[in-house]
Formats: sequence, C-alpha cells, structure tokens
Amino acid sequence: MSKKLAVSTAVAALVASIPTHAFAQAAAPQSTTPTPAPSAETQKRDKVVDEAAEALRETQNAIEAIDQNKPDDAIAALTRATGKLEIVLARNPGLGFAMVGATVSTHDVVATEADVEKLRGQAAAALAQGQLQVARRLISDLASETVVSVSKLPLATYPDALKKAAALLHDGKAQAAKVALQATLSTLVVEDVIIPLPLVRAQAALEQARNLLEKKKRSEAESTQMRAYLATATAQLRLGRALGYATEAEMTDLLAMVADIERRTAGSQSATGLLDPAGSKFDAARRSSQPRK
Repeated sequence: MSKKLAVSTAVAALVASIPTHAFAQAAAPQSTTPTPAPSAETQKRDKVVDEAAEALRETQNAIEAIDQNKPDDAIAALTRATGKLEIVLARNPGLGFAMVGATVSTHDVVATEADVEKLRGQAAAALAQGQLQVARRLISDLASETVVSVSKLPLATYPDALKKAAALLHDGKAQAAKVALQATLSTLVVEDVIIPLPLVRAQAALEQARNLLEKKKRSEAESTQMRAYLATATAQLRLGRALGYATEAEMTDLLAMVADIERRTAGSQSATGLLDPAGSKFDAARRSSQPRK
C-alpha cells in the first residue's frame, strides 16, 4: 500500500440489543429541538428486538451452564429463551427474522482519485502476471465506507432447535445438546448495509450549496463558496467512481448533473430545482453499492 494513502479504521463492538430507531438518531444532526417520543410502531419494533436479543443471551447462558455441568440451569435458560421467542411469534406471526445486534465499522482511505487509479493500474498489472496476492495487497485498503452489519435470528427454525436441545438435555446428552446449540447459533443471518462515504459527502456538499444555487443576486463571496461546494461534490464523486461504488453509468450521471449545475449557475446566475433529481440518483447509487445477495 502506498505510504501516502493514510487509512483510518474504527470498529464498534457487537451490541446485543440496539433499538432500530437508534441508528436514525445517531445519524441525525444535533438539534436543540426536543426529540419526539417513539411512536407505537417503533416501540413495538424495539420490543421485538429486546425479546429476540434476550433469547439469544439465554441460548449462550445454556451453553455456559452445560460447560459448568449444570444441566438443570441449561434447561431453564432454554425454557426462558423459547418463551421469549414464542411471545415474539405470537405478536408477529408473519415475522421471519428478528434483529438481535449490530456491528458498525468505518474504513476511510484518505486518497485522491489519481492515487486510487494508480493502485488499480498496479493491481491490474499484477493480476495480468498471475500475482494474485500482490494485487490483493495493493487494493486491500481501497474502501471508504461505513458498514452496518445487522445480525438476525431466524424465527422459523430457531425455537424448534432450542426445544430439540432441551430434549437432549432431558435425556442426559449434555454434549450433544451443546453441539446442537452451537450449530443453532451459527444459523444467525448477518446482513451488511454499505454506506459509501464519498456519496454521503458529495450529497452533503450539494445540500450545502442548495440555498446559494437558488439565491438571486449572490455576492462574489457567496459564489466562491458555492463553487467550492460543487468542487467538493465533484471530487468526492470522482473518488467514489475510482473506488468502484455504484455503477459506472450511475456515477457518470451524477457527475454530469453537477457539471450541469455549474454551467447553469456560472457567474452570478441562479436557478431553482437543479437538485430535485439528486435524491433519487444518490439513492440508486447507494443501492448499487450494496453487497450482492
């Protein structure tokens, strides 16, 4: 990896029970306005998360009890876990999965479009020479994203698996029960949501420019500030394209939109509605940046 590409990585530990509205609150800008109380639907969703996360903890408690040669405690833990999941299913009969935790990590490579393209070229040359590991090391840090990995418990199979493990414990087959529980834990589904930081930064820069774009009789200083925001958006979109986020066509379309805005607001010109298509274009680019299923 080139020494001039500084990489910043921050990883948060697994959170056993995160209310889903907490993500939205964490991402929202700070405000002095009091936060409204969670809606009834949000409270219901959070209750499902709490019950499912508790069932997962009880499963782990059962395994610990088996290791301590306490089969009765293990059965009690499984009984509590099964009860929690039966409550979830009774309240939400059509629910297939329940969130039980999340990991949030950010990997942000500090680089220009030229830096990234140079490394991509070196990696391509290494691949052409059959040097797969050299290519892998060259591009291993080429990402600028926040990844939210959500762990989900499969409600269609998990409760029955707990009951089978409890039956094994009743039959005195503690180790078989432990193996079954460990296999059950492995059925948790992890879904990653990728948040490409260049797209986030580009969209934020455009939103900062919005009022200036539409302002009539802009001052020279305001025009300079507006152009700086548009330049930031362009640079971030070029970086995102070099890093391979979204499709080539989507990134080219976004860059063309910014270039059109620059042309139509040159000098002291103003125009309204220029950013109206931006939201849907960025949404499409973010969808294309998600892992393939």
